Formats: sequence, structure tokens, C-alpha cells
Amino acid sequence: MLKQRKDGRFCCKYHGIQFFGRSSDEALQARDDYKRAEEEGLSMRPLSVAEYATKWLPLHKGDVSIKCYNDYAKQLDTMCAVIGRILLSNVSVDDAAKVWASYKGYSQSTVKRAKMLFVGLFDAAIENGYCIRNPFRSKFAQPPKAEAGSHRALTEEEITLIQNTPHRFQAAVMVMLYAGLRRGEVLALTSKDIDINRGVIHVSKAVRYDSNQPIIDRPKTAAGVRDVPILSPLRPILKNRIGRIAESAHGEIMSERAFRRAWESYLLALSNAAGHPVSIRPHDLRHTYCTMLRDAGVDMKQAMIWMGHADEKMILRIYDHVGEKRTQNSVKQVEKMLNGMQNGMQAVSRET
Repeated sequence: MLKQRKDGRFCCKYHGIQFFGRSSDEALQARDDYKRAEEEGLSMRPLSVAEYATKWLPLHKGDVSIKCYNDYAKQLDTMCAVIGRILLSNVSVDDAAKVWASYKGYSQSTVKRAKMLFVGLFDAAIENGYCIRNPFRSKFAQPPKAEAGSHRALTEEEITLIQNTPHRFQAAVMVMLYAGLRRGEVLALTSKDIDINRGVIHVSKAVRYDSNQPIIDRPKTAAGVRDVPILSPLRPILKNRIGRIAESAHGEIMSERAFRRAWESYLLALSNAAGHPVSIRPHDLRHTYCTMLRDAGVDMKQAMIWMGHADEKMILRIYDHVGEKRTQNSVKQVEKMLNGMQNGMQAVSRET
């Protein structure tokens, strides 16, 4: 029997199993897909996306590095936050499209890894008889186009917005922008790590995630343990700060989902203040800090220390990038040189 629920979705039952859809046809199609799978001998206890992901992920732990495994877990958490409760056999192309909508603003490499993972997960589910189609292979559920390459430096307008838009997440964002801290480093930061008198931030720990749960650990490398100068824009916001620089609504270390929600809320506040959509990725702030150091003429070795880099490879990608400000400064330097040469020539001409 087909019924329309209060939330507007349609529901029908078959052998005690409920099948849902945004339209009656979609609900019936989900039921028919299951019946067809049953006829082909593929039927077994229905699993939700979250249930299957929980079973599937540990099977691949020994095949990949810890970093890759944690990335798998992170991507699956993102997907399950959108469609985790839906039965594998009921996931529609529209559901897959909703997952991709949550990836707006992510880097090209992140989106690419997510697509490979989601396609592989549903292919495995088909092989195991939990569903008969892969919605992530549909041409109508393609991931968003993302920025290629690495992250970018913020514009002057975006920096001004960050400085002038109050928000509970503002302090954390300012620290990432004006001290170059990574996301995990700023999430682990407390007022005890801030020495206003000496003018430094002590970075000695970082938050990493294990299936959405935060774990306090050491920074990524030994070079990550460092002292970073407190630049003038940070002093007012850190001077009387007590407790964590970034915390959940309950005053605890942020889970990965909590961070994502806070970031989305912050971007909304910036967009409202600007009067147009503002799209910034967390690592863009660290990229901007490095660019600021280069534009200010800071020695590369010193910049490596402040940013916590163990070698020159990563920082050279940014340090060798010629930004607009560096171009303007270079033009001024050449003009100054030419003016000096011209004045010298005029002086020689008068003497002769």
C-alpha cells in the first residue's frame, strides 16, 4: 500500500520493508528494484548507507596508509551526514546530487578522491547484493567543478571582511590568517598557549580526527612544534581570551562535523556582510599568511620556521608565486632604479 507521509515523501511496503521516494513513482521504483534483486537471488537484510559504510571501511584498513584510511573515514562521514539513514537500495540519483551539493567549495583533489570512494563503495554494495544500481555513476549526479591545484591567497576585500565581521568563529579564523596555523593546530589551541607579553603563540599540539571524533596529537611534523609571532591584528582578539580559541557550542573540542557547521555559519555571516556569496576554504587562510610573509620580504628560512615546514618544497610553491602586490613592488623598484639612473645621467650632462 502506498502512502504519503507528513514530510511529503511517499512510502510503500514489501515483505515488511519500507521504501521511500519524493514521488509515488520513485517509491514504487525503489520497491521494484528490491523485488528484482530478490528474484535474481541478490536479496539479503537491507542495510542503510551508514551501516554498510561502517562494515566496508575496516575491510580496507590494511590496504592503505593511515592518512588514506583517515581520509576515507572523513569522506564517508560527509556522505553519511546527507544520506546515511537511507537504505542502499533506495539511494536515488537525487540523493547522490545532494551529497555533491555539500562539497561546494572543496578542492579539486578532495572532490576527485570522494568520487572514486563513493563509486567504489556502491560498486562493492552491488557486488554484495545490497543494491542493483550505483547512483554516483549517473551523469545527473556529477560532483561540482572545483578549483584546480592548490589553495589561493585571499583578496583584500575578503581579509577586510574577516577583520570586521563579528562571529564566534572569528578568533580562530584570525589566528589561521595571521599566524598561519593549520586547522588541527588552531582547534587544539588554548589561551595557555598564548604569551601576549612575549608576543608569541606556542604551537605544540594538533587535533586529528578518527571517524569524526577529535583526538589531541602532536603536529604533523617535528617542525610543527614552534613559536609564531603575534602580529598586531591578533593582539586585540587574543589579549583577554580565556579557554579554547575554537570550541563547540558546549565548550568542548570540535568534532569534524561541528567544525564544518561552524565554518558554513561563518561563511554565511561573511556573505551577508558582503552582500554576495563568499567562498573561502580553511587552508586558504594559511596560504594567505605565507603569501603575506613573502610580500613583506621575510626570509624563506624564517617563514619555514613560522609555518612549521620541515623542508622547502611546500613553501616554495607559494613563495615562488608572484602575487599582485609583489608585481607592484617590483615595478616601483625598477622605476626607482630608472629614476636614479636618469638623475645620474642628467648630472653628468650638466658637468660636461
